[in-house]
Amino acid sequence: MKKTKFFESFGLKVLAVFISVMLWLVVINVSDPVSNNTYSGIPIQTVNTDAITSQGKVFEIVGDKEVAVTVYAKRSVLDSLSSDNFKAVIDLSEYSPETGALPVVVESNKYSDAIESIKAKTETVEISVEDMLRKQFVITPVVTGEPMEGYVIGEVTTAENIVRIAGAQSVVSKIKKVTAEVNVAGLGSSINTSVDLKLYDENDELIRDSNLTKNISTVAISAQLLATKEIEVRVAGYSGVPADGYCVSDEPQANVQTLLVAAKSNLLSGLSAMEIPAAAVNVDGLKEDGEIEVDLSKYLPEGVIVAPEQEQKTVVTVPIQQKQSKILEIDKQKIAIQNLPEGYEGEISAGTTIMIEVDGIAADLEALDEDGVKVTADWQQYAQEESIEQIKEVVYRIPLTVTFPRESTVSVVRDVYVSVKVTETDA
Repeated sequence: MKKTKFFESFGLKVLAVFISVMLWLVVINVSDPVSNNTYSGIPIQTVNTDAITSQGKVFEIVGDKEVAVTVYAKRSVLDSLSSDNFKAVIDLSEYSPETGALPVVVESNKYSDAIESIKAKTETVEISVEDMLRKQFVITPVVTGEPMEGYVIGEVTTAENIVRIAGAQSVVSKIKKVTAEVNVAGLGSSINTSVDLKLYDENDELIRDSNLTKNISTVAISAQLLATKEIEVRVAGYSGVPADGYCVSDEPQANVQTLLVAAKSNLLSGLSAMEIPAAAVNVDGLKEDGEIEVDLSKYLPEGVIVAPEQEQKTVVTVPIQQKQSKILEIDKQKIAIQNLPEGYEGEISAGTTIMIEVDGIAADLEALDEDGVKVTADWQQYAQEESIEQIKEVVYRIPLTVTFPRESTVSVVRDVYVSVKVTETDA
């Protein structure tokens, strides 16, 4: 009787334990059920890339480079996970040109044994494979912005002038220009900085491609800022001789009268003008007005440049006219015989007048006042040229020197000589 009661009691106890376990499982599943969650923004990683790169090719994931994954696990597990706990991988050793796509394998680095399943929303990704192109480009320095008023941009240099770029042939072949751009907006002093290189196509559109590799991605750049000043432009004269029968009729004139120059402030403080040398204005053989182009930058002091917004060249105009001729009749009494030794006198043994042919432009000939023309015979110069050591009472043929009253184009056509008898005066 007692034994039967014991077994009856034991059965109830087992049943109670079973019911308790079941109730516990029910409670657990109700309070922490299996559910799912989606985690996005997981970057796709690549492995075994040398399967493609060793063939001299490059690859790129076509489309989105990130995936989202759906995870099934208990709510408590899901709540403790984030996108950082997942890794999406494609194996490039499995690439086949026929399919052009690779499966995305997703792994978890946390609670992997507690996760029932993980599935990428994007199960495969397309891979683009093409030949690699390596090419080098000249780095072009570019200045943007306007400096402070009164300053201009001088020399702009980069620490390196060549960049080597490698990548997909279709992308590298589009690159037409590589620039290093520095902004000088509002600056009044030189700048030294480092900037990122920018790539442009033939339409000046910026090329952005993270798959391109460069031996340098940034470069040091220096932009010099210079003070400016306006100075006068002068022409020193001209060189050479116009064609036979022609002459320069007036002073040469540059079509640029003032010039904006730039330099360091200390070089500009004492600078007020620049001069175009006569050698730069050659009139050899001209028969009409000469228009001679002159590069002004060649004649500025060292360290001074023509401001960038100014034209570096000017045209110097040299007026050329054909000569006219005229005969001057000079009374021989007006001809002075100079520098005779003491005790001697000279007399021109000719008629009353000396004929002198002159030429020049018509206006100068018309304005020529014969009374103002000075004519001399210089004995001392003549004696030196003829090596005369002892004066004899003979007739000497001495050249005349003709001096005109003002600067003009008038000149003597040919040398004029007079016969001069030199005699000793009575003491």
